[in-house]
Amino acid sequence: MGSRLKGDIKKGAMPPLHRYIGNPFLTWMLNSLFSTGISDAHCGMRAIKKEALNKLKLRSGGMEFASEMVIEASRENLKIAEIPITYYPRGGESKLSSFADGWRHLRFMMLYRPTPFLLVPGLVVLLLGITLMIGVSLLRQSRWNSMILGSLLLIVGYQMLLAWIHFGAFGESYGVSHTSKTIKKFMSYHSLGRELLLGLILLLAGVAVGVNVLLAWSAAGFGGLYLTWSAIMALVLCILGIQTIFSGIFLSLMLLNNNYK
Repeated sequence: MGSRLKGDIKKGAMPPLHRYIGNPFLTWMLNSLFSTGISDAHCGMRAIKKEALNKLKLRSGGMEFASEMVIEASRENLKIAEIPITYYPRGGESKLSSFADGWRHLRFMMLYRPTPFLLVPGLVVLLLGITLMIGVSLLRQSRWNSMILGSLLLIVGYQMLLAWIHFGAFGESYGVSHTSKTIKKFMSYHSLGRELLLGLILLLAGVAVGVNVLLAWSAAGFGGLYLTWSAIMALVLCILGIQTIFSGIFLSLMLLNNNYK
């Protein structure tokens, strides 16, 4: 692999955004997640032996191909060497889209390693939301702003956990992720009925609380009603239930024809 950062970058050859922010950040993330130990992950100047290329099974068709080659080479324990190069200004027009292509690289790394991107922050946000909601409930004070914030954090955290499962399932079917036996069992096609059952229970609980609020409101002549806490809980339970149900349906479709049967 050529290394522009270890070599000579001519004036105007690389925009400051790519040279000092984008490329160093993505390279650092690639090294942190996959222990590649390189300085310039997205240099296009590369050479590879045919027998080594055949081991990599490269499939991506966009700018993330640069990351996929390095990741797969690291997974196959191939020797990676860097050579400092001189980088000159491009002769033609660049097709690179800084933020779109940067996101494609980041998304591809998330496919290989979803845990640090989704599971860890998702658990933190989820637990923070639950703690905030429980704290407000125990204090029995009308701190509705805190209750709404806690509900939002809970829903966002839960969605991130579901996304972690989805990334893991797709990664397994794509052949890039290696999840634990526990997660594989959880994602089993035959066990997804449990997720649907959980979603149905949450949804029915939310509907029950919501009906109770509606009846109380009706008894009050549809006037002022001080059941905000119950209304928020009904909303949260219904959202979690719907998220869980459609997550189960999505996973069952994704895993329908793979080895999880």
